[in-house]
Order: sequence, then C-alpha cells, then structure tokens
Amino acid sequence: MKYTPANFILQDLLCTNAEFYSPSWQPTYAITIPLNQFVCKELDRCPSGCQCVYHPTNITLHVYCSSANLSSLPLDLPLLPKSYVKYKLDFSNNKLLRRLEHRPYFVNTSILDVSNCSLIDIALGDLKDVHRLSLVNFRGNVLQTFPRQADTVNISARLFIGVNPWRCSCDNSWMIGWLQSMSDQISDPGDITCASPPRMFGRNILTSTAEEFCVNPVKRYVIVIVSLTVVVTTVVLSVITVLLFYNFRVKFYKKWKFHPFDQDECVGEDMDYDVFLCFSFEDENPHGIRILELIESKGYRVCYHVRDFGPGLILDNITQAIERSKRTVCLLSTNFLTR
Repeated sequence: MKYTPANFILQDLLCTNAEFYSPSWQPTYAITIPLNQFVCKELDRCPSGCQCVYHPTNITLHVYCSSANLSSLPLDLPLLPKSYVKYKLDFSNNKLLRRLEHRPYFVNTSILDVSNCSLIDIALGDLKDVHRLSLVNFRGNVLQTFPRQADTVNISARLFIGVNPWRCSCDNSWMIGWLQSMSDQISDPGDITCASPPRMFGRNILTSTAEEFCVNPVKRYVIVIVSLTVVVTTVVLSVITVLLFYNFRVKFYKKWKFHPFDQDECVGEDMDYDVFLCFSFEDENPHGIRILELIESKGYRVCYHVRDFGPGLILDNITQAIERSKRTVCLLSTNFLTR
C-alpha cells in the first residue's frame, strides 16, 4: 500500500466497533477497512420509523422508510452534510401512501423509490419535481394514467412504471407515443401492460396502436353485421313490394285506375312514335298485325316497318325507329331469333 500523510495518521488507529472486529474478536486497524463500510447514521430530523445513513463513498444520504406505514411523504429530512451530497429516498412498500406531494428536498434528490405503495395518480407538478432525478421507481402502484400534459415535461430520469393497472382507453391513446419516445429511459418495458378495458387486458402499451385503444373490434363487427342486415332487409322488402305490385297490377288498375309500371318516361320529349313494333315479317300474319291493331286502338302512335320505314338500309331504319320512339316492343319468336 502506498502511504500518504492520511495513511500515517490511520496506520495505528484501531476500530473498536463490534462490526469491525476480526474473526478472532480483535479490533481491526482502520486503514484495512474499505471506505464503503464507513457510514454515518443521522438521527437528527430523521423521520419516525426510518433510518437515515450517510454514505461518504457514493456521496449520498440514504433515507430508508420502506414499510414505515407512511401515509404522506416526510416534511423534513436530515440536512445534507455537503452541498454536492444527494438524497437517496426509499419510501417503498407504504400501502397508506396514495399521493406523491411536493417536497423541497426533491431538488437535492438523485433516487426516489415509491414502488409497491398505493399511488392513485401522478400530477403534472409531481413530474416536474422529479423529472431531473437519476431514477424514479413507480412500480406496483395503482396508477391508471399520467396527466395529459406529461408529454410537455422533459423527463431525463430512468423510470420504472410497470405492474400498474393502466387504463388503455381511447382518451389515453396519447400515452403510446409518449412512452415510446422514452423507451430508452424505461427500465421495465415488458411490464407496462393494460388492465382495462377487458378487451385490452394484458396488452403491452409500448407495442399497441391508437386504433387498438379506440376501436372495439366486437362493436365494429356488430355495426357491420347490423348494416348488412339493414341493407339485405331493404333489398328483400323492395323486391317483395315490386313483386306485389307486379302480381296485382291488374287489380290495381281496375280498382284505382293505376298501373304502377305504366309511366311515360319520355314526357316532354319530342318523339315521333310512342312505340316501335319490331317483329319478323314471317310473323306478320296473324300475330304482328293483331298486336299492331291492338296498340293503335288504344291511341298509341306505332312505327310499323312496312308502312313507316323510308328508303335505305334496313339497319339504318331500325336505328332511327328506336331513337324516334318512346318504347320498343319486340315480338320474340323462333323466326325473330333466327334472323
């Protein structure tokens, strides 16, 4: 060992504390004891039920209040021995602790552990208080969400936030992007899972999407099924209505002088004929002539090829007859189809 002036002072100094005795139950030379075993208990202003210990090696004052039945954070802590010393606060396992309240000592704190308590929410001011700490542990509480403006706080602390009953509803979908942006700071990403609603139970928030938070697939399927049912029902009712009109068209006409399909779609148009009667010349007698006479007896103007076609190609005459007539009536027969 290299001797320094301090070593010369300590070389003959014996530690008589029982915890530093040798196996043969002899006092130990102070110079042989690692520095990290030297601790200083602070009793002044140490909260009731807690232990306050100064560790010179890592320049922290540890405040151990785990399982101390705290219902609120201590108002005062032991004074820091030096300006550069930081608090390490262990308030874990206090089931009566429901809120994280502002305390002045947060500004001189490096580690805050409030895991396995009963914190029900984290206010925006709380995040601003602890955002520059080295580590903050919120695991195992009853947190369901963060304040909506949390994404405006530049959090640099390493976070533990798993094993909380997070609510994965549509109004919390903003948390997905916020937590994903801090994925390098979150130390327990696999434990950040949804507790509600039931359809999202067990889903990891960091691997979810806003659509999964907002769209209930069961509800969506119900809407689709209902919509299809309405469409199909409407079509079926329309077909039934049309068939009823068609089957009872004669009775409608006789009783109310109304024929549902007897409408002139060409009212106001300047047409030469009401009907173009088209049939094979082989069917002219007796069927073609009889249909012609029956239609004209009702007052309709009929384009009859023998009488009304002009000179020229037959196809040109047929085209003109169709264009100049309100309707075209074809007498379908074997002779008509074979031509």
